[in-house]
Amino acid sequence: MRLVNPPGGHRGVLYTDTYLSVRWSPADSSVIVEGEVDVSNSAALASALAEARSERGEITIDAGALRFVDLAGLRALLAPASPVESGAVRLRNVPPYLRRLMEMLDD
Repeated sequence: MRLVNPPGGHRGVLYTDTYLSVRWSPADSSVIVEGEVDVSNSAALASALAEARSERGEITIDAGALRFVDLAGLRALLAPASPVESGAVRLRNVPPYLRRLMEMLDD
């Protein structure tokens, strides 16, 4: 597990492990989350997203490359959108399985 704070601000890797990579997109300053998120790395994901949010306020998370997300991972993805927090978090490129999970939990 490795947290990286790039010196240039919004570029580079925010977190990486064997199953998960969280990095800034150089094209549009979104956060790209790739791989698998479960209870083993969800806290690290939450920390990386909180760091990104503290730098930008409003962030877009690109979830298109996520292959697996358990409930702990979903909580980590949505934690920055908590009503207690200010600003906004947007998810884009949400895979169908994750969209279904979010819809089931929304009911």
